[in-house]
Amino acid sequence: MQKFSLLGSTGSIGTQSLEIIEEHPEQFELVALGAGSNIELLADQIRQFQPSLVSVNDGSKVQQLKELIKDVKKQPDIMTGQQGAIAVAEHPDADTVITGIVGCAGLQPTCRAIEAGKDICLANKETLIAGAPYVLPLAQKHGVHILPAGMRISTDELSCVLMYWVHNGAGSNRASLTCK
Repeated sequence: MQKFSLLGSTGSIGTQSLEIIEEHPEQFELVALGAGSNIELLADQIRQFQPSLVSVNDGSKVQQLKELIKDVKKQPDIMTGQQGAIAVAEHPDADTVITGIVGCAGLQPTCRAIEAGKDICLANKETLIAGAPYVLPLAQKHGVHILPAGMRISTDELSCVLMYWVHNGAGSNRASLTCK
């Protein structure tokens, strides 16, 4: 069974990822969720998937979330902010982390997941564009796979990132780009 942590659970990548996890309960389990401020949807996700850890970006929403899930038998630990997102990314039971956080906010949790040996399903192009010179060698060092998950990144953007990394960090003069 593949166990996942999901950052950005209430966004479009997050909800689509949860649909897939829901359709294949014999193959996938969700162990941790991270969300921004859509507390009502997050409460529904907690009820359905019963993660052991939840992170809310907006700490002022924690009390509202606790009220919404007070009837849930298995109460998750609740953390907030960047530290909460990092805890979700590093969750000890997760094999893979789906990162759907918008913008550069996903860079640090992604790096921490990599350092913890988690494979990454990356749905955040900013992490790759802004952090490729650091993220890609880090993934290589830790034997972690980075897989695209619904990224809206153009082939030109990805080529530029890969070529920059090849010429400035990988010590090689070749890169391969495979698209399906």
